[in-house]
Amino acid sequence: MNTEIFLMSPPRVDWHLRGRANFRSREAGAVDPRAARRQWLELARLIEARGGTVVVAQSPSPELTGMPYAAECGQIVGDAARGWSFILPSMWAPHRRNERVVWEALARDMNLAVKAPHAGLWEAQGDVAWFQGVTLLFFGGRTTREGLDAVRDHFHGEVLLIETREPAFHGNMAALPLDAVDTLVVCPEVLVGDSLARLASRFGRDALLEVSEPQIREYVTNGLPMGRELLAPTVTSMEALAPLAARGVEVVRVDLSELCDKAGGASRCLVSRATIDLTRHPVPEHAKLSAVCAQIEGDG
Repeated sequence: MNTEIFLMSPPRVDWHLRGRANFRSREAGAVDPRAARRQWLELARLIEARGGTVVVAQSPSPELTGMPYAAECGQIVGDAARGWSFILPSMWAPHRRNERVVWEALARDMNLAVKAPHAGLWEAQGDVAWFQGVTLLFFGGRTTREGLDAVRDHFHGEVLLIETREPAFHGNMAALPLDAVDTLVVCPEVLVGDSLARLASRFGRDALLEVSEPQIREYVTNGLPMGRELLAPTVTSMEALAPLAARGVEVVRVDLSELCDKAGGASRCLVSRATIDLTRHPVPEHAKLSAVCAQIEGDG
């Protein structure tokens, strides 16, 4: 039986902003790492309360400050017939490139075959999404077309390639699939060329809910969908979320003031989700959420 898992990595007690590579972190003050850890744990618990299984990789070094943003950790692909594999990322930021060593070790602990891109930059689930059975692969922000082409063959079934531009440094800022309410939230201002037209042709105009660039800057596209619920960061205004609610989305507000408001990564950025058979790929004890709960609760 397949289970939906969410790869996550808690901030360390010495976590700090290092790269400051997005429009939020660039001007932010210092973060409170203990508060960030509590916020991370609350999100993880909300996920497990809704049936997800959190799989944890802890950062071994204070230099790996990007690890909490697990959307870029890699991508699990496959199914029961083909088996499952873990595609490692090829990261844009130099200070994040060694994260793949930690994630590769976890993948191997779970008996996953490991694949590595051979060219270009590819930032994994930050630039992967699924809607109505179609895989959306994004490039143009940090992922390059060369990087996307290097992993394209690992994704089976119908695939659409979508080009984006800043401030959508990842596809998960440009589009938010909400399968439970048959809606794809998109920001036309950051879609390049005929990307919007191709989405409309494939899914129908009625399925597209258009939002503005100012709205994606407050992360309206970066909430984490869990069925009909959306775990949305409190930095996103209720005004921006109102059109989603009007389509039947139940908004659950999550305080991510350290991880999102300052560091620039919302609830969807903090996970890499996949569906696998945990009897074939069991979660090791050290990677279960219970292994870090006591640590974080004891931070003081």
